[in-house]
Amino acid sequence: MKDLIQTQKCSIIYGEFKGKENQELFRCPRELDSIDLKNYINRERCMLGFELESDTSDLKASNNYLGYYRLYFSGRWYGRWFDHEDQIKKLDEIVCHGVDEIVDWLGERFPKGCNWEVEDYLNKFPNCGCEHRYLLKPLMSEHYKVMFDTTYGNGDYPVRIYVYE
Repeated sequence: MKDLIQTQKCSIIYGEFKGKENQELFRCPRELDSIDLKNYINRERCMLGFELESDTSDLKASNNYLGYYRLYFSGRWYGRWFDHEDQIKKLDEIVCHGVDEIVDWLGERFPKGCNWEVEDYLNKFPNCGCEHRYLLKPLMSEHYKVMFDTTYGNGDYPVRIYVYE
C-alpha cells in the first residue's frame, strides 16, 4: 500500500520498492501537486485514497471508456472484468496494475468486506443519485472511477471500478 504524506513544503509518496517497505517513491514541492504529483499518480496508477467524483453523468459514455471490473466479497474481494460492448480493447499491464491497486486498497482497508465500516467510510461523501450509491475516484486519478452500491444486503455490496484510457 502506498501512503501520501504532505507537509507545508512538499508531498511525498511512500511504498514498497524492490521488496522493501516504506521507501520514498516520489517527492515534489506542494506548489507542483496539481502538475507533478498528479502526473506521477496517473503514470504509476497509485491508489492513495478516494475523492468525490463530481461528474455523475453516464459512466460508459466517454470515448476512452474501456470497461469495468465488478467486485464482490466472499471471504476476500473477488472480481470479474466486463468489456465495453462497442469496442474490445486490450488492457495493458499498467491499466491492470491500477485496478490491482484499488482492489489491494479495498482488501487492506476493508478486510471483512462491506459492513458498517464501509458504510461509515462512505458517509463522509455525498451519495450519487440514490440513497446508498457513492461514486468516488482515486485521488487525482484520470483513469478510474469507483461506484459503491450498498443497497444489496448484508456483507455483499457490489463495487464497480470503471476504467478509462
